[in-house]
Amino acid sequence: MMRMPSMLIGLLLCMVAVGARAQDPRIIVTADQDEVTVGQPYILRVEVLVPTFMPKAPVFPTFEMPGLIVRLPERSTSPVSRRIEGATWAGVQRTYRIYPMQAGVTDIPAQQLLIVYKDTDTNADVPLTVDVPATQIVSKVPPGARTLDPLIVAQGVGIEQSWQVAEGELAVGDAVVRQLEISVAGASALFVPPLLDAAAPQSTQKLVPEEDAPVVAGFLPYPEDARVTEAMERGVMSGTRTETASYIAQSGGIATFPQISLSWYNLDTEEVEEIVLDGRTVTVAMPPRVRTALDRQKARRIALLLSVLVILVWAAHRWLWPVVRPRLNRIRAAYDGSAHAAQRMAERRAIAGDLGGLVQALKLRAARGHPASSALSTAIEDLTRAVYRDGKAGTETKQYWHGVQQKLRQDRPSLRGARKQAARSGLAPLNPFT
Repeated sequence: MMRMPSMLIGLLLCMVAVGARAQDPRIIVTADQDEVTVGQPYILRVEVLVPTFMPKAPVFPTFEMPGLIVRLPERSTSPVSRRIEGATWAGVQRTYRIYPMQAGVTDIPAQQLLIVYKDTDTNADVPLTVDVPATQIVSKVPPGARTLDPLIVAQGVGIEQSWQVAEGELAVGDAVVRQLEISVAGASALFVPPLLDAAAPQSTQKLVPEEDAPVVAGFLPYPEDARVTEAMERGVMSGTRTETASYIAQSGGIATFPQISLSWYNLDTEEVEEIVLDGRTVTVAMPPRVRTALDRQKARRIALLLSVLVILVWAAHRWLWPVVRPRLNRIRAAYDGSAHAAQRMAERRAIAGDLGGLVQALKLRAARGHPASSALSTAIEDLTRAVYRDGKAGTETKQYWHGVQQKLRQDRPSLRGARKQAARSGLAPLNPFT
């Protein structure tokens, strides 16, 4: 792995005094380099020291932020000791390997570290939260890799491709399985983008349609979730990414699976290398065409049934509708004049928050034989008092309207009475004053 000059040792040495006393815990933050290449580790060490000892392991910050991959190598946490002002201080050091995913400056704000240590005077456990100073990471892209998209900077990248497909022509319903095993050395496999997403089968049909132009075979893709693994060996990160996609043939014809190319920057040779994976052309046999013979007897039965249905509809409209229509009109008119119709009007006014309309609808319902119950009258009085006397409006009257709606539903007249009234009613007189 390419190592950068150790220029931040001592520059980022920050000792944070939590209080005014010299016996308070101290935090030391160091880094191994001035700047780091995108995808390569930025080594950051955080050391916490106390004058006595820590009976519990400290809780270190994670330093996780968008655009950063934070990993802890093997034995990332270890005990340390230092001589401070003639005394031996004990502590714990944690080493972070931070991988920036893009070029630029990343500011990591101050983090909190939780510790418990023994007090020198009382020998009691002292829990304390101390601040780890803010950190700035500068990441760059090698000049030769600035045109890469996506940006992959590593020591080695390899791809193994495998196919699962039957020999010869396929049949509709057969599957073509394409799998990629991507290995990365010196970087995280998370930098490798999905490669099979843009590798769906392509049409081989000619631009100018001809009689002998091949028919395009249709495939339905079923991609699986990619499996990504990472490993850390002697401080060097490596990983693998496995992609698998199954393509099910939907129609006959010819289709081509395109080739896949991936460019990456080699840290050892300082050059851009390209990996090209061959595509594949497959042929799907045309399914036999199945033609069903016309069932003349069934067609005659359908035609006869449609003729009878048309005649019945015409007869009902010609003779039955003139007899049924007056009765339907009487039933509708009787319902419109019933207490149940006034109840529906009152419910709509209550939902709309129209107090005046609600009162008028209840008066109309009372005139039709169903006066308001005492509970409903009390709820309306409370609502009226809140609106006109107390001056409440909007959400302040919501609970009053809710109570009115509830009492209104409980005081609903039955629909059976409206039906009986409709059955007893006849045609309205032409001149009610005669």
